[in-house]
Amino acid sequence: MSEFAKRIAISTCVMFTLFMTLGTVTAIAFAGLQYGLVMTLSLLLAAALFALLRALWFTDKVIRQLAYPARILGFGLTGFVALVLCAWLGAWFPMDNPGAWITFAIIFLVTLGAFCLGYQIHFKRTVGSFDAALRDYHQRMGR
Repeated sequence: MSEFAKRIAISTCVMFTLFMTLGTVTAIAFAGLQYGLVMTLSLLLAAALFALLRALWFTDKVIRQLAYPARILGFGLTGFVALVLCAWLGAWFPMDNPGAWITFAIIFLVTLGAFCLGYQIHFKRTVGSFDAALRDYHQRMGR
């Protein structure tokens, strides 16, 4: 993808997020707290939390020396807690339906596993591993 196309894609995502946030808050001001609006805000919160957790666990801005498996574990645990909090706040599932919450947890674990596998394959083909990519980045940045 060209740099120009990347900028357009990023700009689209930022604008969509801003429009959804402002539109949802405005709709709540006029229509009150309704299920779909609360869910939208809780999904926006989940996206923001996952962006922060990704920055925490998979960049060197906060945690500099940590093996990839430990990063995955940390991200998985904190991400799951964040997502459960958002699901609870947004009433994604009935509180009295443990089957829905168990299914939610299984879907989270399967999705996390699929993403981890995908990244492992990507790093294996490109630089060898996430740890190697981070080491290479530190060397290029003179750290």
